[in-house]
Amino acid sequence: MGKPQAVTDQTFEQEVLKSDTPVLVDFWATWCGPCRMVAPVLEDVANEQGDKIKVVKLDVDANPITAGRFGVRAIPTMIVFKNGREADRIVGYHPKPQLMTKLNPHLTMAAPTAAATPPVDGSPTSSTPNAGVGVNKIH
Repeated sequence: MGKPQAVTDQTFEQEVLKSDTPVLVDFWATWCGPCRMVAPVLEDVANEQGDKIKVVKLDVDANPITAGRFGVRAIPTMIVFKNGREADRIVGYHPKPQLMTKLNPHLTMAAPTAAATPPVDGSPTSSTPNAGVGVNKIH
């Protein structure tokens, strides 16, 4: 993707809530020191993970309606949206490794392969004790 894109009260629904991929929204303001500290971290995330998560920024001073709608009381606040709903909230500055730990569960992944599919309950490879025992009775 490259770098985070700006969203506004007017574009928020289309760009964030109707997005097919997870979206990380950075609620920030120009006067906020920690917001300026998190900006390069979010640029790295957008560059490296842009195919898995969309990164956008919303200036809370210019767009108070959306900030109020989601109860943003402190900045920077980053909210992960999936399928139009809040999936996670991260408040304050976090270094990239710590931020990625919080984001990883939300990143869009490829569909699991058959090898990664867990066995069906009751199969002999199941973790259920005595699974498969007594399945084939001898008369």
